[in-house]
Amino acid sequence: MGLYKITSKKSGSWGGIRLEKGMSVEVSFVNPPLGYPQGKELVRQALQRKYGIDCKNLVSQSYFDVEKIN
Repeated sequence: MGLYKITSKKSGSWGGIRLEKGMSVEVSFVNPPLGYPQGKELVRQALQRKYGIDCKNLVSQSYFDVEKIN
């Protein structure tokens, strides 16, 4: 298991969902989470808990950077 920090790359509004550059969450997953459906779901849930947004269609490497913390 690794701890990953997922950070939004840019500010903007897509499909009524507003992201600000630098919004970030941390998730624990076996591999970089944006490459797997289960990992994307973890990121989506973490964003919903922390920021109250449901960005299911935006959870990808186009919108977010992944950094392994540990």
